[in-house]
Amino acid sequence: MASLRLVAVTLMAMSAVMLTGCVQYATYTDLEGERDAADQLPELEEYAYESLDASTSRFVGEHDGTSLWLAKGDEANSACLVAQRGDDWVVGCGGRMSGGPGSFEIHPDGAVVPEGATQVSENVYAW
Repeated sequence: MASLRLVAVTLMAMSAVMLTGCVQYATYTDLEGERDAADQLPELEEYAYESLDASTSRFVGEHDGTSLWLAKGDEANSACLVAQRGDDWVVGCGGRMSGGPGSFEIHPDGAVVPEGATQVSENVYAW
């Protein structure tokens, strides 16, 4: 009975080691490099930035009059997008987001380019 438990524990430990080797961490080219004045996020409501690290923001471009910034999210390997056009703004983390300024999607490096989307930067696409 003790040897059966030892085998079970050993198999579980080996499985855990093998599975952690399969975990991939998302990277975002847009978040690399030195920050400059343009990378500073716009002044929005304080709660807008609760789920992101504002010190990591990078200006990634404009699309149809909407200015876009990408920043690291609070959750591991996540990224958040800040979109502002005039007084309209939206902040979303991971995946697709829509609001007054438009519809956008965040993709980590190496992700499949969404069909029908317009590439704004390495990691941000517009719909």
